[in-house]
Amino acid sequence: MKPRNIALVVASFLTGILTSKKLHEQDIPDPGNPLFFVGTWNYRADDSDRIHTIEIRPNLDLFIDSHQVRVKVESWDKYTITFLDDYGYHIRIRANEQRPISIYDETDNETYPILISNYKITKNPKTD
Repeated sequence: MKPRNIALVVASFLTGILTSKKLHEQDIPDPGNPLFFVGTWNYRADDSDRIHTIEIRPNLDLFIDSHQVRVKVESWDKYTITFLDDYGYHIRIRANEQRPISIYDETDNETYPILISNYKITKNPKTD
């Protein structure tokens, strides 16, 4: 292979790597944007072995265990989004730089850690 062809292959390879890294960085949502909290997350309540699912949709509608909770976004910042439900209770989602990490439910005055998983679980399997 000629030196010129080798240089073209190397330049093309490096361009591909740099572009790929730049595109990946753009895929991570900005934590300062409330859409950072959009997704489906699982948590386990302390009073049961049941795994609950919380979903935040792009329009910031909130669902718990597939039931819509009527809420308003009260505030958000880089690491927290706070919802206020129709009864005046807060539901607060806290995050780190990568994902939501906990859910505070003022109704129960409890904070639940978000389980690390990439699939939706709504209840434990039955055991005999």
